[in-house]
Amino acid sequence: MGHPTNLTFGISTVPTTQPLGNYPLPDPFHTSSNSNLDVFTYSNDFVDLGNAASRTITGGAGFALADGLGGIGVLTPAGATTACAVYRTAAAFQFIAGNSFWFLQRVKYSAVGTGITGYFGMIKTGAATTDSLLFTLAATGVISLVSTVGSVATTLVSTVVTATSNGWLDLAFYFNGTDILVYSSDALVGRVTAPTIGASGTTLTNAILTPITQITPAATETVTLDYALIAQELTR
Repeated sequence: MGHPTNLTFGISTVPTTQPLGNYPLPDPFHTSSNSNLDVFTYSNDFVDLGNAASRTITGGAGFALADGLGGIGVLTPAGATTACAVYRTAAAFQFIAGNSFWFLQRVKYSAVGTGITGYFGMIKTGAATTDSLLFTLAATGVISLVSTVGSVATTLVSTVVTATSNGWLDLAFYFNGTDILVYSSDALVGRVTAPTIGASGTTLTNAILTPITQITPAATETVTLDYALIAQELTR
């Protein structure tokens, strides 16, 4: 690591005429020079589980912290072939044309192969399958980016990366307000140009969404979460 830049007076991201203009740290809610345009962020490094009421676990699974450098959480299914998921109970994100949306998550499935599937990303009201944008794991290990609107699924990027057993996946998408850029380990691997947002049958849903991680095991497979970050611009 190189030497940091020492900003001894701090750094501000808003004009001096605004309430936080002389606050020595970046405004945690607003973007610079855009009146009423906020940035809303959820991040979790899984060093603690926080408020249990803020998440829902389905399929009788267990979700717990485990030893791991940097913090990890492990989702353990209740039994073979039993689909399970962990998600934030309250949905709070939405794709809005013209506004940026960021999603990054690092996960690993303990095995890939016949009978093992899963997904992670953003979904409507937790476990619902009507509206979502998800990285999906096929039994072959292929990870795709799949959009679902009004229960109609569309594969946006057919092969983002191929997963391996117990191998970390560091995947992200960035909606710049116009296009979706898709990344694997910080490398750009796909671009979806000008998706339509808003009505059933379009490319992206305008439903309120929440982050989710899911696995359907063949036997005793698990999914481990290292970190997640979801953020978006919104007017309020």
